[in-house]
Amino acid sequence: MVLVSMVWTGAGHAQTADSPAFRPPDYQQIATETADATSPYYYPELMRRYERGDTTLTLEDFRHLYYGYPAQPGYKPLLASPYADSLEQAFGKRSRLEAGDYRRVAQFAREILREEPFSMRDLNVLAFACQMLDEPEKAAVQMAKIRGILEAIRSTGTGLREESPWYVIYLRDAEDVLNLLGARFTKFIVVSRSVEYAPVYNMPEGMGKRFKGYYFDYSEVYRRRPDYLDNLPKPKRRLEVNPLYNPHSKQSVLPK
Repeated sequence: MVLVSMVWTGAGHAQTADSPAFRPPDYQQIATETADATSPYYYPELMRRYERGDTTLTLEDFRHLYYGYPAQPGYKPLLASPYADSLEQAFGKRSRLEAGDYRRVAQFAREILREEPFSMRDLNVLAFACQMLDEPEKAAVQMAKIRGILEAIRSTGTGLREESPWYVIYLRDAEDVLNLLGARFTKFIVVSRSVEYAPVYNMPEGMGKRFKGYYFDYSEVYRRRPDYLDNLPKPKRRLEVNPLYNPHSKQSVLPK
């Protein structure tokens, strides 16, 4: 199911294997800072700015938002939203949707985002629905959120080595990062208790033959072992890029 209608530029630039700019998240420090009402990263205020689409949020703000979320009561990384199936049904197998359908899609996406505010695939769906409802400003807000989350994740490591992975707080986020980068992959390989590796078949030019995929750290997902692991529904959706708006696609209608 193709949902995305976003223009993504600069997401696929080559990583370097050695850079002092990359910092893994210090979850304890971030939790302390986001709980401090005198801190610029006080979580309730950061979240209010995020939810209203504040375009002045910085990379450090997004790092505190994303990596501070595991300390919040709503963080349940292995629990599927009950609205996910509703969103799937809203699209179904129909090839053409009307305005009412897109309004339903937007409604379900917003319900999911109330529970999972950093779900890039659902922000993506909401952006697409807003665009189809001729609400470009609202679509742009969701796209800016996706960009901020993606860059926060990419700031945590090169992604090219087990010792320098990209840190994610939901399992699906690794798939979404790879899809946003236009990476072709088919599986994840467990390499340690907290790190998985995704072989990629179209690594960016200039990476050299040493690097053939990306590493992701899931440690925070499993650190707080939840009580809702049994009988979890398997995820049905993944973020896909509409070829008409994918700059790497032969079908792209974007200006060259």
